[in-house]
Amino acid sequence: MFLGNRLRKKFFKAFLFTLVGGLVLVGCALLVLRSAIRQPTVPAHAAQPFVSDIHFRPPGNRPAYDTVEPHPEDAYISISAPENGWTRRADFFTVLLFGYDAGRNTDTLMVAAFDAANQQAYIVSIPRDTKVDVQRNIRRVNSAYAVGRQGGGGHTGGVEQLRREVQTLIGFIPDFYICVEENAFRRIVDAVGGVYIDVPFHMYYTDPAQNLRINIPAGRQRLDGHQALHFVRYRYGNDPARTISDRRRMQNQQQLIAAMLEELRAPRTILRVPELINTYRDHVRTDLTLNEMLWFAEQFLTGNVTLHTYSYPTTSLRLTHWYEIPNPEEALALINRTLNPFTRDLTPDNLQLTT
Repeated sequence: MFLGNRLRKKFFKAFLFTLVGGLVLVGCALLVLRSAIRQPTVPAHAAQPFVSDIHFRPPGNRPAYDTVEPHPEDAYISISAPENGWTRRADFFTVLLFGYDAGRNTDTLMVAAFDAANQQAYIVSIPRDTKVDVQRNIRRVNSAYAVGRQGGGGHTGGVEQLRREVQTLIGFIPDFYICVEENAFRRIVDAVGGVYIDVPFHMYYTDPAQNLRINIPAGRQRLDGHQALHFVRYRYGNDPARTISDRRRMQNQQQLIAAMLEELRAPRTILRVPELINTYRDHVRTDLTLNEMLWFAEQFLTGNVTLHTYSYPTTSLRLTHWYEIPNPEEALALINRTLNPFTRDLTPDNLQLTT
């Protein structure tokens, strides 16, 4: 009995030391991370909105992107200075979010805004088939990144081309961009231990040409990184009755982002911070520094941020190709309500939409 009491005391002492040691280590990690946090600075290119007064057109189907800083005759949008008098909202940031497929087309395209002063976050998903005012055979916004890369600019060229084409749809260039590769997406989901998703029906689709096999049962379940990627990519089903629209796929993408935020807010996530940081460094391409990303993470994980999700308003139309045609009035109203980083409303002159 006496020996049992001694063993119990040793166990509790060891447990206490382990617990205290663990808390000290976690506390030190938090202090180190906090010392590295830095609020982003709005870049110069985002100080004013775009004004579409003059349009320079490249001849024929020549790509609209040639170099990182194109000459006026190579550009397809006005690069003239916009009117004065625009001021930015305090502590308001915008981010272009995208992910691309094997062909470098952007399967996922969103513009996010974070109003830190009011703890409100907005995500507007842009349909991949949205028609943009450019000179090329297929005038979809999801081709922009690939066109910029092929024009000789590599990843930087792809980002700049995509920024310009998104600018024509929303009236300004987002402050920053985040490009998440497929490997990063899978690893981030796995790093937080998976995400809970309510899968509406059995998602089953096979495509040998892409070496793709999606097989996710219906119901609420925890998806790992591989399954989560299939969930956000799913569009067509082997059963035609279970084919979904691109807009529904965007809603699935938004649902997964909300689920990811819930997982990241869980206390256990602090133990996975090193893995998340390594994944960020190895697989996420962005113009945000790690210090600035940590600032956003702190805001979302420790604050009381409310997330609102929307889809860019378009009308489906079959022309030479299938397109989503922007709805000017609805688009402008949505942008001013959610993404507009300026203290006054954007106007139709700030957009460059096409029919």
